[in-house]
Amino acid sequence: MPITVHLSGHLKPFSNGEVEVILSGEFATVGDVLDSLWHQHTALRDRVLNEQGEIRQHVNIFVGSDDVKRLKGLATKISSDDLHIFNAVSGG
Repeated sequence: MPITVHLSGHLKPFSNGEVEVILSGEFATVGDVLDSLWHQHTALRDRVLNEQGEIRQHVNIFVGSDDVKRLKGLATKISSDDLHIFNAVSGG
């Protein structure tokens, strides 16, 4: 099943200007999708994951409308054909 990864604008410099990347294959988890994404856009990995291979604190990843940090992180099952990656918005 193809999946579309939607990237926020701040990631464009690391994805050759793409804000939507369509990946083909069978993906069971968010980690599977991201592994495929890194093959096309290696520089994105360090912007999305920290040195321990975990989702960075100020990065959000959603499968459909589900925040994967509130579920099982990279082990979250793929239940939609859309994955969104964007910076968390914070302020005071």
